[in-house]
Amino acid sequence: MSENKSAVGKFYGVGLGPGDPDLITVKTLKILQNADRIFTVGSRQTSGSLSQSIIAALPGVTAPLDILRFAMSKDRLERQTVNAGHAKSIAGYLRRGENCVFACIGDPMTYGTCSYLLRNLRAELPGLAVEIVPGVNSWSALAAQLQEPLVEDCEILRIVPSFESPETLELPADSTTVLLKSYRSRNELLQKIPTGAKIAYGENLTLKHQLLSRNPDEIAALPDAYLSMLAVWRKAEEPS
Repeated sequence: MSENKSAVGKFYGVGLGPGDPDLITVKTLKILQNADRIFTVGSRQTSGSLSQSIIAALPGVTAPLDILRFAMSKDRLERQTVNAGHAKSIAGYLRRGENCVFACIGDPMTYGTCSYLLRNLRAELPGLAVEIVPGVNSWSALAAQLQEPLVEDCEILRIVPSFESPETLELPADSTTVLLKSYRSRNELLQKIPTGAKIAYGENLTLKHQLLSRNPDEIAALPDAYLSMLAVWRKAEEPS
């Protein structure tokens, strides 16, 4: 991809979608196929990487692939330190004129690690050329697998990170609330669902081992899954 190795390379942040390699965009595929170096996400808690498996399934992608391990810690300073270190590493390749791609599941600008890297990279390399390519997000994948709309007409869609305790959880009427990353708090969340609300749980969406359920008892009995979410539909109260 690089033509002038004396110039600073370009940084691309691309979304890989929810898991199925067929759900990445044509533009993302072309960028990956022409990359000088690709970076993707791994965590300290897992040995594998869904991002890595998606990239491995794509045709014509030959650039070196580096898996960056990110801190899943509640310590903000620790997370910032790790992110800044990864940005310095990527900046080194960019300074050599290599065009670098950071690829993450879902969408890079929605609860994505890419946004933290980008902030640090711009501090390292003011004026850096950047291109962001959106990806299919997980709640759209949930609706597609259920074949059911999340919202219609004037209903409101709410996307809420929910891996912490749901003490202040609000589920307003006439809205659909998608509770992301529910792996730590799922059963507590289930206890707060109002009577009459409709729910759906999904994990590992679009993958072979995907699981969907609308049964609260069945959902509560499942083991924790990192790539999981709980959607709650609440319609407006009927007039008396």
